[in-house]
Amino acid sequence: MLNFFRSKPLIDDASCEWMFDTFAWALTHFDHQEFFLRTRLIQPTNDFFPGNIDSRHGMAETIFNHVVKYAGLSHWPLQLQAPQFFNGQPPALLDLSAVQRDSSAANTLPVLVAPQPLAMTYNPQQAAKPGDLASSYAHHLAQHVVAQSQQLPPGGAEYFNASTEIVAIFMGFGVMMANSAYTFRGGCGSCYNAQANRQATLSEDYVIFALALFCRLKGIPIGDATRNLKSYLKQNFKQALKQIDREPARLQQLFALK
Repeated sequence: MLNFFRSKPLIDDASCEWMFDTFAWALTHFDHQEFFLRTRLIQPTNDFFPGNIDSRHGMAETIFNHVVKYAGLSHWPLQLQAPQFFNGQPPALLDLSAVQRDSSAANTLPVLVAPQPLAMTYNPQQAAKPGDLASSYAHHLAQHVVAQSQQLPPGGAEYFNASTEIVAIFMGFGVMMANSAYTFRGGCGSCYNAQANRQATLSEDYVIFALALFCRLKGIPIGDATRNLKSYLKQNFKQALKQIDREPARLQQLFALK
């Protein structure tokens, strides 16, 4: 009788289990101290991304530098290359005993060196959609982090793209990842530019669930989490929180990784 009044889960039980497992994997391998002590929920606002830029490359470079800082990877040999100069060769492995991150202004972690920089590029079309560009960067940085760690995600290598989107959310970029997970074409074909959209692997519901789990672990109030979410995603966020709160044992397991 009571189950009749329970809110509908946002994602199925198996997906929920995978999500908790993936967060546990991320906390184990990608710096739990950074997560619990310094990681912030990055918002698509001028407070987080200040500056007036008058060129596409300038916009791309400014957003890249902010995303690298918020990800806690300013000490990594990362380099943004303009699309016409990017060769896409696999990067060399860094000498890592463990992934350490520090998003504080006083990042004192040793600077990592490499024969060649860890190169990234950007889609110039996304310069018109800074939120999509920032979330694309966050996902690519997460891919570098996982590749450099040599740690397979829950489910194995076939879950690389999906799990690295979770790592990007784990690093604080969940609001922008959620807002860019799906783009509705709308009625004006001339206004729609598919090349400007982030190419997402996870559905909106999965991203929202991961964002809600991030916020629950960080103690972030609902209003702060949803202030800059697309309006129709806010109810899904609350639905995800209710589903998460029905898993107290799994939550406690994650808190125990502090």
